[in-house]
Amino acid sequence: MGTEIKNKAFIDFSLRFASGLLLAAVLVTGTNTLIDASQIIHKDLYPQMAKLALAGNTVTTPGNYDERRYQLSVIEEMKEVPETIVAGSSRGMFLGTDVTGFDDIYNHCVSGAVIEDDYAILGLYEEKFGKLPGRVILELSPWFFCGDFSEQRWLENEAYADAAIRMYEKINGRAPGEGGLGMGEETEDPYLSLSYFQYNLNVLKQKGWRAFGDTAKVSTDPDEAADLPDGTIRYAAASEHASKERLAKVQAAKGAVTYRGLGDAEGPDPEKCKEFENLVQYLLAQGCEVIFYLSPYSATQSRYIFDENLNPAIVKVQAYLRDYGRSKGIPVAGGYDARESGLTDESFIDYMHADREGNRIVWGCLGPGEQVGVLQ
Repeated sequence: MGTEIKNKAFIDFSLRFASGLLLAAVLVTGTNTLIDASQIIHKDLYPQMAKLALAGNTVTTPGNYDERRYQLSVIEEMKEVPETIVAGSSRGMFLGTDVTGFDDIYNHCVSGAVIEDDYAILGLYEEKFGKLPGRVILELSPWFFCGDFSEQRWLENEAYADAAIRMYEKINGRAPGEGGLGMGEETEDPYLSLSYFQYNLNVLKQKGWRAFGDTAKVSTDPDEAADLPDGTIRYAAASEHASKERLAKVQAAKGAVTYRGLGDAEGPDPEKCKEFENLVQYLLAQGCEVIFYLSPYSATQSRYIFDENLNPAIVKVQAYLRDYGRSKGIPVAGGYDARESGLTDESFIDYMHADREGNRIVWGCLGPGEQVGVLQ
């Protein structure tokens, strides 16, 4: 009798436990599916945004959207290749018509980019159009050439990652992973992701009913974050424009730059440099004009980097890129030290992002005898 009672209790507990798990799974899946604040599950937002932007509109950007999925949609929706494109990290996101002076330009920079993102963007162009743009501006942040990074956002979208891998194989003559591009772990299932569930709940708390289903729309508020028609970005007003609050944030930076392992790196990695040089050589062989863009760190951070030598890798990467650019006749605009361009902390959004006017000044800082050509 006692055994039967125990068995029944165990069965009841198991059923309640299973029911609890099922309800939790339904709650997580339902919330992630219905809110989907980053549009990971429902991807209609990205082609809608791309169509609006390519039609000449300024487009509102939803919080934490998938920038690489958006770049895929932009290239998919394009009818012809722009004369000039920009590839790189968020440190190059202001490089558009008003900064560079190039009219037919599209900026494909994405947050946290690495050299794999350059392979992906260029591969997507070549696969769709059978050719590359005539001019390629490469924003080159120092972490492109240093260390191994656990966060590899270029792998999160299969089509984007596949384009990078195919381009890598074409240029390097071997598959990535054989001493080449690092392959990261697969990302979480967005339907059952607890971290995404928590994020969606936070968005729901902040936005209320407006959290359900972001849609692509033209930006009518000049103070909100947005993508401009040439692919460049507009920050929210609090970050876009100089202020005492912004300056205080910039000047709060102390010590070595640790972002993406730069605090531990000693210098450029030979294998990463080879992957980069092979890509550049390929672009030159296709008749592309190539320009290197070195976005500076704030004046405060530059003192730590260059005066106190707290980031020897950044100093060595800059020297490497300038030497390599000179050897290939490639213009190198700017540098990692803000003071070289005459920038002060007032020209920065944070310790490693110059504002729009700061980028305009940096763009004009080419090395002796260098000039940006006009495509024939």
